[in-house]
Amino acid sequence: MDCHGNQLTSINLSENTALTKLNCNENSLTSLDLSNNTALTKLDCYENQLRSLVLGENKVLTELDCHGNQLTSLDLSKNTALTKLDCHGNQLT
Repeated sequence: MDCHGNQLTSINLSENTALTKLNCNENSLTSLDLSNNTALTKLDCYENQLRSLVLGENKVLTELDCHGNQLTSLDLSKNTALTKLDCHGNQLT
């Protein structure tokens, strides 16, 4: 699914459980809960205003680009297949 650059302030994908790729970068999202999207393998959510990103126990996610947001924490402990990660430009400690 590609919805980048649309000035979105929210998006609910909880019922889209078969979603494998999401490109929602360059919007105005402040939170993103993808805990129900356990088939997701690639996520591009960079250049939003994300303060919260919930990925849940997604064990097939391999690529995540969440750079340029306002994240102060990011729990990837259950995302064991992750091979590519870009999270620069956040407020992670």
